[in-house]
Amino acid sequence: MVEVMRHHLSNLRADCRGNFAIEFALALPILLLLLVGLLDLGRLSIEKSALLQGAREGAQYGIQAPTDTANIQTTAQNATGISGATATSSTFCECVSGTQVACTTTCSGGAAIKQYVVVTTSAPFRSVLAPATTTFGLNGSNGWVGSWTPPTSVSATITMIVP
Repeated sequence: MVEVMRHHLSNLRADCRGNFAIEFALALPILLLLLVGLLDLGRLSIEKSALLQGAREGAQYGIQAPTDTANIQTTAQNATGISGATATSSTFCECVSGTQVACTTTCSGGAAIKQYVVVTTSAPFRSVLAPATTTFGLNGSNGWVGSWTPPTSVSATITMIVP
């Protein structure tokens, strides 16, 4: 009887036919999580690129007409191609030395004032992974705990000098 049991146990140890299925079943959830995370990161990158393009086009319009904030913002919003995108614009001036001054004043020594247009675009971002903070890792005196919160919005800012 004992010999028969040893024979069956040695046959089971030598048989590796189901190992691939078990290992694949254990690795599949991790691989799917990585895949979805990469797809989400790609979506975030595409949205950031569209917002940068919108801010750039708004700033290019702004260097032509720096006081026309309504059209600067409209141009930036339309150029993003993202529904729900918002845009803000502002101007500031500084002397050659880098000191920020009001645009109506003059710099010391009669130096020219440099005027800048700043356009910021933003849009909400909805992650596929989770709407809230995800906590992972071991918890205990010897363990570590990590957490990750997906971004809820994306923004881009462009600053251009008015010629």
